[in-house]
Amino acid sequence: MQQQSLREVEPSREAENWHKSRASRPLLLRLLGAALLCILVWWSLVNVVSTSSRLSFKGGSSDNDLVGAHDPPPHPTALIVSEAWASNKWTVSIPHNAGFPLRPKQYADICTESQTLQKKLIAGSRARTLSGLRRQPTYYTVDHTFVDIGDAEQRGFLPSTLDAPDNMCTTSLTFLLDTEDASFGKSLLMLWLSYGLAKKEGRAFFVDDTRWPYGEYTFFFMPPPDQDCSPPPAHYVVPCPHQAKHLVVSAATAPWTFGPLFEREYSRQRYPGIEKQQGIFDLIWTGYEDLFYLNDVDAGYAATHSMKLRAQAKAHGGSVVGMHIRRGDLHPREYQYSRDYLPLERYGNAAKTSFRSLLPSGEHDSNATGGSGDFNALMAYMNSPLVLASDDPDIISTSEFSSAVSPFKAQKAQERIQLATKATLDLSSPKKDLREPGSAYVKHVDENSGWEGGFFSALFYSIGSLDKTKDTGDEQEIPEQALRMRELVGRAYLLDLAVLGESDAVVCAVSSAGCRVLAVMMGWDAVKEGRWVNVDDHRPWTWT
Repeated sequence: MQQQSLREVEPSREAENWHKSRASRPLLLRLLGAALLCILVWWSLVNVVSTSSRLSFKGGSSDNDLVGAHDPPPHPTALIVSEAWASNKWTVSIPHNAGFPLRPKQYADICTESQTLQKKLIAGSRARTLSGLRRQPTYYTVDHTFVDIGDAEQRGFLPSTLDAPDNMCTTSLTFLLDTEDASFGKSLLMLWLSYGLAKKEGRAFFVDDTRWPYGEYTFFFMPPPDQDCSPPPAHYVVPCPHQAKHLVVSAATAPWTFGPLFEREYSRQRYPGIEKQQGIFDLIWTGYEDLFYLNDVDAGYAATHSMKLRAQAKAHGGSVVGMHIRRGDLHPREYQYSRDYLPLERYGNAAKTSFRSLLPSGEHDSNATGGSGDFNALMAYMNSPLVLASDDPDIISTSEFSSAVSPFKAQKAQERIQLATKATLDLSSPKKDLREPGSAYVKHVDENSGWEGGFFSALFYSIGSLDKTKDTGDEQEIPEQALRMRELVGRAYLLDLAVLGESDAVVCAVSSAGCRVLAVMMGWDAVKEGRWVNVDDHRPWTWT
């Protein structure tokens, strides 16, 4: 009986426990639902804060304004962005309709603002306390306060891009040929350096000639190597910082891209003299090797003329020595002549020394020791080609120059395209005031203007009346005839370089960009061995 009563009691207890658990289920569900609701509310609030709170820094001022991801600044600028759970960052905002490229000053302003924002963010973070423990920043130090444009769009800081190409390059460098400087040589050096840097960093490389005063890049050169990918949208391309995935480089941004950190990274600091510059030289050489391919017509002429000079040198048992003399609005770095020009005698003496050093060893030793090697006695060798390129078209015919290079006789580097003087133009197309028959009215006709004294930037920009001092934001179209004249100036310059670059030795002044370009064209061994000779204060080669 007792066992039976126990069996009867147990089911009743199970039923009671079942009813209790059933009654507690709604409470658990309510608690779980409330927890989920709290999580959803918290997540929504975080998203609202992170997508609506944006701090923009205006032009280096101290005023910070809240802007939304769909309400970006109407002008290109660097700005601070913030997330509720993370420290502030900065990025670059360029309106999608801003066009490409921006004005040079706009790029420079973005870099200036970027530096200000970076310092501001570091000063207000824990990174400041650790800065004293860190080493000096390098060229490739990562700025963790920067958010790249693509990432900024994904995180809602900037409006999304709707027209990004499918095969967009992962990283790229775009070099701008702009109107900041009329020097063709400086543009070449920076172009080649930018290409060499892009290739070393694994970036795709593009050239933009929208504002180049010489016209289209492909008029002078073959197109750059194909990159097998598409350029990014214009607003992805920024001038700073260097770690940006898509970088733009120009004369306006050179102080940041090729500033002190770049020099420290690629200069061989522990080496003396010219050896210090080999790293930078190699980058520029890479650009020269891959990009210096003239258009078919000019390339054919330069190659044929260089072969003739080489044959002439071989016939006389000698060598080809080039001489580059820049005058015009450029003056030497040497203080004594900083407001004048170097004496032509200095160029002549350096050329004669180069000829001596290139003599076969026996003749060179005899001449150096003062034996039978009277320099004037080597008459056959005196007919070796001394090749001159100068922006002053009259210099080769002056008595001062003839005396400086005697007993050699110089010849022009090329005869295909020559800068003309006013006297030459007056002979070929004289200008006279016009008067109608029987009329007292005289129509004045502007006189011919030539390149007396050399290349002057003001004279170059006057061709087509392009006023580079006016930064109106609008493109100043160059008349077709004026553009053709500028193209001739550029082609003449390139032909001179192409011929001189094939010489056995070159004499020039390093203050000239053309001289620095010639060093690259001749190669590092020529610079080390003294076959590239600088007569301006005997300074070693530098790219600037």
